[in-house]
Amino acid sequence: MSKEKVAVLFTGGRDSSLVACLEAIQGKEVHLLTCNSGIGIKSELSEIRLEELKNRFPEQIVDRTILPTYGLFRSIAISKIEEDFKRWGVNLVLLGDKLAIHAAATVYCLQNGITRIVDGCVGYQKDLAEQKNVSIEILRDFEAEYGITYECPIYNFGNQDDVKYALMTFGLSSKSLEGVSVFGDAFSEPTDQMVEEYMKDKLPICRKHVSLMTNTVNVVETFKYKQSVLG
Repeated sequence: MSKEKVAVLFTGGRDSSLVACLEAIQGKEVHLLTCNSGIGIKSELSEIRLEELKNRFPEQIVDRTILPTYGLFRSIAISKIEEDFKRWGVNLVLLGDKLAIHAAATVYCLQNGITRIVDGCVGYQKDLAEQKNVSIEILRDFEAEYGITYECPIYNFGNQDDVKYALMTFGLSSKSLEGVSVFGDAFSEPTDQMVEEYMKDKLPICRKHVSLMTNTVNVVETFKYKQSVLG
């Protein structure tokens, strides 16, 4: 029997690593997805975490796929950044990055027959815009548009120490091995209303991206047809 597939939004950090372990221990076929928007200070240490996971679960961890999101991230979070700051008054760039990650992951899932996405959002970091309940609910609804379930399995797992000890139980390092964003630790906490307004304002860009990337042939053929008609 084929294994159930699941996509894990993977950074190499503790939380996403624990989620990968919990999925793998259930016998799932785990696809690790890491998005690269160009705003991170890359950490080669995440390769260590990847090898730890592959060694611990050789039959479950498929591998890691790097999804480039440079253009998508720019369209969502950078192209109108001045207007965004004037409108909301806080740094929501990483929330834009999260939207880009979900749009790219959605494309991957649709192309690979995956109907479930999970990540390492945790309640003890709910001061971050992308880990607030309102953000998670909006992303859950977005994924549902494409027949994909989005879950945060360890949101109520406990605190950071609980996550560390769980990783050690699985035989993995308890260190955080993820990269760092240049936009991190440079924000005031947004309200739920700000998060909701920002996400709903940017989601049409995500939908257009998914449509483009999952109907590439049709888009190209339509372009060729228009060119031939217009001469």
